[in-house]
Amino acid sequence: MSTDTNKNWVYQVVGRNVELWEVVIGGSIDSLGGGEGETPAYKIRMPGVASSKKLVYPSETIDGGLMFEGTAFIEPFVDLDPNELADDGDGNLSNPELTEETYALGTLDEESHINLNRTFSLAIIDYLKAMFADKSGDLQKKEYYMREFWKKAGDAQSNKFGVPIMAPSGVYSVR
Repeated sequence: MSTDTNKNWVYQVVGRNVELWEVVIGGSIDSLGGGEGETPAYKIRMPGVASSKKLVYPSETIDGGLMFEGTAFIEPFVDLDPNELADDGDGNLSNPELTEETYALGTLDEESHINLNRTFSLAIIDYLKAMFADKSGDLQKKEYYMREFWKKAGDAQSNKFGVPIMAPSGVYSVR
């Protein structure tokens, strides 16, 4: 089991793959203990050049898999608008049940929805307007819509994270 994973391991996203590397500082890692074909009991760092730092293929077996936190863009086109709440029949509103639509060439129509929040959807509209303005040669309109696109994309990203605001209260203040 690895310790200090934030210091001893790094990853790199290459296309659709995630490459995992072990950071080795100043020497090589050797195994101690364990019999033939068994998992080693201890891993030790052999002395080497103190200032050398390199990435090597992981020297240990990763049992139980890896945990990645984040989101995946799995269903780009869905049948219902993800920004509108659905009525469940009892008068209660909830998030809609989204089912993925196949998006082979020519199968999508005006009933299809992009699986994005409202701010990103508006940002995409501004981006498309910028591309149409660029195609028609209107540079001023293109720059305006690209500015609007980046504003809305930034707003959508910043809305994901709540930032707590704390202010110290004075010693003699009313609480």
